Formats: sequence, structure tokens, C-alpha cells
Amino acid sequence: SVPVESVDIFSHPINLEETSKEPVGFKTADTPEFLKLASDSARKEYIELESNMNVPLGAMRIAQDAWAKKIGGSVLTAYQEHMAAQDLAKETEDARMNRTVENLSPAAQAADRVIRGIYSNETLTKKQINTEVSKKMKKLPRKVFNELTLASQ
Repeated sequence: SVPVESVDIFSHPINLEETSKEPVGFKTADTPEFLKLASDSARKEYIELESNMNVPLGAMRIAQDAWAKKIGGSVLTAYQEHMAAQDLAKETEDARMNRTVENLSPAAQAADRVIRGIYSNETLTKKQINTEVSKKMKKLPRKVFNELTLASQ
């Protein structure tokens, strides 16, 4: 959870119901280098794109790549480095979870496959992913839910 004082909300009013579902900005310390290098208007354009919960993930990545190519120069280079690091971090986390899940009950392993399948479905939007994962998690037996929740930490 992000401390309230470190969130840049770009003059938007805070809707407490949405703060846990949608990004409202980036913490200054966590602002990727490519966004620091971008002009204010280019940064705003990227943040609006990134925070759109209604764009399928695959289309989002294509649009982000197109944004970086349009800006070009040092922003493009920094963006490519950032995305490569993000992809590597995701692969590393997937490998960690694979090792962790091997030790779970068969029911938790099956639930993990379904949930990770939802997360990796690039035809879904962030909003759809959150909704589907939430539905699946609510249907799990308490023991399996607890087992998965503990494993993912």
C-alpha cells in the first residue's frame, strides 16, 4: 500500500473506492526514468494510457511501445530498458511462484493455474482481470484461498 503523502494525484479528487483498484499516479521515487525524461505533455499522455482500465493488456503494450517510438531519442531508449527490466522481473516472479506452487496442495495448484491464466490473458483489460480473479478467489474453499494467499506473498 502506498502512503497517501507520496502519491501524486494530478489534481484529481480521490475516490476512496477506486484507490485500491486503479492507479491514481506514480510515487515520485518510483517514476521510471523514461517518464522523467519525457516532456510534461508526453508524460501525461503515457500516464493516461497506462491508467486506462478498459484497454486489453496486449493492446496496452502495443500502444505503450508506439508512444515510446513516437517520442524517440533518450525516452525510447530508457523505455526499452525499463520494459526489459519489467519483463525480466515478471519472468523471475513467475519462476519463484512456480517453485512455490509445486509445494501446494493439488487444489491450490489447480486454482493457481486458473488465476495465472487470467493474469496472462492479454485479451482482457485490467478491469476484467481484477473482476475475474476476484470472482475466482471468492469461489475458492477457505483453506485453498488461504494457501494461495500465503504462497503469493
